[in-house]
Amino acid sequence: MNPVSPLGAYVGGTPAARVDARVKIVLLLASTVSLFATRASWLCALWALVLAAAIHCSGMSIRTHARALRPVAFILAFTLLANALALDGHGDIELSGPVGIDTAGALRGALAVFRIVVLLGLALAVSSSTTPPELADACVALLRPLGRFGVPVADIGLLLSLALRFIPLVSEELARVRLAQRSRGVDFESGGIVRRVRAWASVLTPLVVSLFRRADRLGESMAARCYAEGASDVAAGDALGARDRVVLAGGLTLCVFVPLVAYALG
Repeated sequence: MNPVSPLGAYVGGTPAARVDARVKIVLLLASTVSLFATRASWLCALWALVLAAAIHCSGMSIRTHARALRPVAFILAFTLLANALALDGHGDIELSGPVGIDTAGALRGALAVFRIVVLLGLALAVSSSTTPPELADACVALLRPLGRFGVPVADIGLLLSLALRFIPLVSEELARVRLAQRSRGVDFESGGIVRRVRAWASVLTPLVVSLFRRADRLGESMAARCYAEGASDVAAGDALGARDRVVLAGGLTLCVFVPLVAYALG
C-alpha cells in the first residue's frame, strides 16, 4: 500500500513524490517570499503556470484545490471587498452616495487573493506528495545546524511528526462524531446561525475530549517506552541526488528571477 500524506491521501509515484522533501520545503519557503515580493500584477500569469505545474506534478486535481479554498472563501471575499469598496466618495465607480468602487484597491485586493490561492495550492502540492515522516525528517534536517546553539531539534522533530500524524486522525474523528450526532437527530444545515453554532458545539465538545484522551494514551505509551526528553539524536540527512539538486537550483533561480524582473521593469 502506498504511504499516506498528511491530508490522508495516498502518495503515489508522481514526479513531486520522487523529489526530496527538503527540496520541496525550501522551495515552498522561497516561493512564499518571492510571491509576496512580486508587486507586478502582470506576473500573476507566471505564478499561475507555476501553480498548475505543481498541481500536475503532485497528482492533485483542480477540484481538490477548490475544495481546500472553501474554509477561506469568506476571508478571500472580505479581503477583496475591503480593498475594492470606497466609502468616502472617492471611488472611481459610484454605486450609491459616497459608496463606490476603487479600481486600484480592487486590483490590490485581487492580487492579495491571488497570492493566497497560489500559496495554498503550493502548500497542498507539497503536503499531498510527501508523507508525515518525510516532512518531519526534512524539517529536522534543515534545523540541524541550530542544534549547535542548544535548540532541541530532535524534540521539535518529534512534536512535528506527532502533529502531522494527528491531522488525518482529527479528520476521521470529526467525521465519526458528526455522523453519530446526526444519527441522534442533530441538524447541521437548517436554522439560523445560533442554531448551527449550537449544533456544531455538540460535535466539537466530544471531539476535543476524544483528542485529549488520545494525547493521554500517547503520553503513557511514550513513558512506558522510557522516552526521555532530548534523548534522541539527530542524524545527518543523505546527500541530495542530481535530480534534487537540479530541481532546487531551478526553483531558487525562478524565485529570485521573478521579483528582480518585476523590480527592473517597474
